[in-house]
Amino acid sequence: MQADFRKENLRSLLEWTGQLACPACLDALRLKEGRMVCTGCGRAYPVVDGIPVLIVERAEGSGAL
Repeated sequence: MQADFRKENLRSLLEWTGQLACPACLDALRLKEGRMVCTGCGRAYPVVDGIPVLIVERAEGSGAL
């Protein structure tokens, strides 16, 4: 049941990807290797159970502090 929930959330996330923006620089986000990656600053936000955690302090990558 948990796996079905995650799959459904990932499907929904793919539909929303074009409408999400990086909270740090407001550039577009793309789903890559299970994370939401900013096309501008390069921050990578985790996706937990199919839900993106768009908190700047939780980001990884070139733009992260």
